[in-house]
Amino acid sequence: MTSKRQQRAVPPEWPRPEPEQVRVMLLGTYHMDNPGLDEFNLKADDVLAPKRQEELRNLTNRLADWRPDRIAVERPYERQEDVNSLYERFRSGERRYDRRPSDSTADFRELESDAEEEIRSEVVQVGFRLADELNHDEVYAIDAPMDISNEELEALEERDFQPESKMEYDVPDGNDVIRGCQERLVDSIVIEFLHWLNRSRSSRFNHELMFDKGIRWGEGDNFGGPRMLAAWYDRNVRTVHNLWRVVEVGDERALVLVGSGHVRVLRHLLDESPMFCPVSPLPYLPHEK
Repeated sequence: MTSKRQQRAVPPEWPRPEPEQVRVMLLGTYHMDNPGLDEFNLKADDVLAPKRQEELRNLTNRLADWRPDRIAVERPYERQEDVNSLYERFRSGERRYDRRPSDSTADFRELESDAEEEIRSEVVQVGFRLADELNHDEVYAIDAPMDISNEELEALEERDFQPESKMEYDVPDGNDVIRGCQERLVDSIVIEFLHWLNRSRSSRFNHELMFDKGIRWGEGDNFGGPRMLAAWYDRNVRTVHNLWRVVEVGDERALVLVGSGHVRVLRHLLDESPMFCPVSPLPYLPHEK
């Protein structure tokens, strides 16, 4: 039976699914464990604080009403076994969502970060918690991380290349945007912040910066900027392909939890894929008007 929340109005700029398509809710989030992996990084407060824990429980309760068949997270596809090994430790009660573990053996990022901080990540705090609430046996890692830079772009950067200025247009300053995000997060509950982060205008920030550089940076037979954009799309196309790998016959809904910078490109790719239809999370993220 379809719940009242499942019948909520679709934001007008999002497509409407066909009956045979798998609906994919794209929930863009900030990196709650502060891994510092992006060009511009938000400094998040401690999600283990009691206030944030209550907010995260409220968030997952809201998302649970959508009843996704699969929950996919931004972790490398090849680390699926490690992701679910850790998930099982939370699901079994061996680890708690509101307490840092005493050991540090749970790091499956394979990046330079404190393993104990994984409990603070959105993968655990939202992905695992939601899957646990819905009694899912697994959480699905679908990311295809890669270095999107290239030697041609680096060569331009090393000699302080300045592309020709042909017109005036506005491009957001990354540091100003992050500073504004920081201030908003401090003054918001998690659901309200994610509502703001997943609005169409907010989700444009990452692509505006990338396309400004990607389209303009190059000269002669140097296509460093376009190659960077191609690699960005390559990563996200592979992510959609990995999502296709994990869905099963009969699935109707999948929730994909990713950094907000991925939402715009994934929405486009899913909209172009005849088997999927991207779905906005906004109806499940109530906020003060």
